[in-house]
Amino acid sequence: MVLKVYPEKILILRFSLFYYRLYFSYFNSIFLFIFRKKQLLTYFQILQLVSFTLLMSVGQILFKKTAISLALNSNEGLGLLDGMLKALSVPWLYMALCVYAVATVFWLYILQRIPLTLAYPFSALAMVLVPIIAVYLFGERLTWSYWIGVIFIFTGIIIIAR
Repeated sequence: MVLKVYPEKILILRFSLFYYRLYFSYFNSIFLFIFRKKQLLTYFQILQLVSFTLLMSVGQILFKKTAISLALNSNEGLGLLDGMLKALSVPWLYMALCVYAVATVFWLYILQRIPLTLAYPFSALAMVLVPIIAVYLFGERLTWSYWIGVIFIFTGIIIIAR
């Protein structure tokens, strides 16, 4: 018995195996995309994100201290250019800029390790912290609508972090 080799059948077999692999890898990647394990934040990552939020909150409080210092040093409201020039003589401004610089570098560090879609919602915590700190430091008042907003912010962060 003589074994005959048909090159066209071998070529068809090679193409069919190639397309089978391509087809399988395509559907395998779709399956993995749909059913992939959700990436969860570790406690250390959450601590980093909360620390970033604290830095941003401290920066905002220092900016408010700058504005208060400008208002105390002038009897009438300052224009934009006058306000900018006078702000350069207020030490609170430089402290705020330094805190923001550190926060920016820290944010870059965080974004190297955590996806932006998970990290960014934690910056909303600053909207919670800054007004609460302002109540104690500057005597500002909070309304009931603020507290409802706080509940929504915390609910959103918890949902995203899970």
